[in-house]
This record gives sequence, C-alpha cells and structure tokens, in this order.
Amino acid sequence: MIKLTPGLDLILPCWNPSGPWVESLIRHYHEVTTLLGNVPVQLILVNDGSVKNFTPQHISWLESAIPGIIIVSYAHNRGKGYAVREGVKRSQHAFQVYTDLDFPFGVAAVREAYNSLVQGLDVVAGERGAAYLRELPRKRRVITRISRFMNKMILNLKVKDAQAGLKGFNSHGRNVLLNTRIDGFLYDSEFLYNAGRRPHIKIGALAVACRPGIQFSSFRLKLLMKELVNYCRIITSSSAA
Repeated sequence: MIKLTPGLDLILPCWNPSGPWVESLIRHYHEVTTLLGNVPVQLILVNDGSVKNFTPQHISWLESAIPGIIIVSYAHNRGKGYAVREGVKRSQHAFQVYTDLDFPFGVAAVREAYNSLVQGLDVVAGERGAAYLRELPRKRRVITRISRFMNKMILNLKVKDAQAGLKGFNSHGRNVLLNTRIDGFLYDSEFLYNAGRRPHIKIGALAVACRPGIQFSSFRLKLLMKELVNYCRIITSSSAA
C-alpha cells in the first residue's frame, strides 16, 4: 500500500489547451504555493491526447519553471475521468485536489478545498450556485438543471452539483476515485455516488464561483448521448447495490 506524505497533489487534466496556457499555468501554480505557505505542493499535469498546442517546447518551459512537475501524456484522447485517474495514480501526498487547467474558480478555492480536508472531510466537492446558472448559455443551463435534478432525485447525491470542476479528497476518497470506471464527464457523479454509499466517508460541499472571463464550452449531441449511457450505468449499479 502506498504511503502518502503530508502535502497536496494538485492534478490538472487538459486536452488541446488554448492561448498562452503555459504562462497562465505557471502563474497560477505560484499563486497556489504562495497561498499554501509551507505546504508541499506537487503539480501533476495530464495531457489527455492533445493534438495541438502541447509540444515538447511547452513541456520544457513547464519543467524549467515548476520544480518537480509530473507530466503524464498519452497519444489518444480518453476523456476527463480517465485523465484524472491517471493523475491520481501518480499522487504521493495525503491530500489531492483536481481542477481544470484554467482554474475556473480561482486559486483560493484550491486552498479552501485543502483546508476542508485538513479539518476532517474525506471528500470535498465544489458547488456552483444560482449565479453560475445565470451566466450559462441557455442550452447548457437546461442541461445543468436536468443534471442537478437527476443527481438529487435519482442518485441521491450528498452534493447536488456533481459536475463542478473542483474536487478534493484524502486517501479514503482517493481509493473511491481510482475505482470509478466512467472515462467521460460523468465520472464526477460516479465518484460522488460511490463515495456516498460508504457510511464512513465524510463528504462536504464548497461554495465556488467562476472567476471573470471564463469561457463556457458547448456540448455536442453525440457527447450528450454518450454521457446519457454513462448515467444509465450509474443508475444500474445503484439498482444492483
């Protein structure tokens, strides 16, 4: 069994990053380490089969600017759930937090998630409020409302906003995360559902808000249908439990 040391693994999955993402990541990393003070922070970046804007030159810049960075890279895009698990497999510290490459909720949310774990939670999940819904394009707003309703009424999740891109956990939550099977976006729901079925695991929500300037992506019908199949897989496992 792996022996985890005090500190934080910060796990960032990415796919085809855009713009000057290296400069942004370096800045955010140093902001996180400043906020956390003496807490050891290991950055784990997972390249989920990017086909553009992720080159050996980008890797060289990151390795020069961020001490000990771990970069996980593989050729084919597998999905966010798969990427997060690949990053978590490399974790070495007592606590892990994963978020998106552009830190949509700011760096302070990472510190708050870490503090919640130190204070005794096994799993902490970012939870976006009503203000987030008002910022979304209409199509995504409808999808998000439906997802939250299903999470509450069907899966009975302890955190209704399962898809917020910020989660933290200790070794108990880590084991649950590594046993998820969904590779796409609904791995978050699977993770929180499986964690909620274990009575010894303490789960809590962390209120988060999107920082200004965040761009919202759109969901294609093909992706939505794939995730609907994944949702059925979670429901099936729920019925079989």
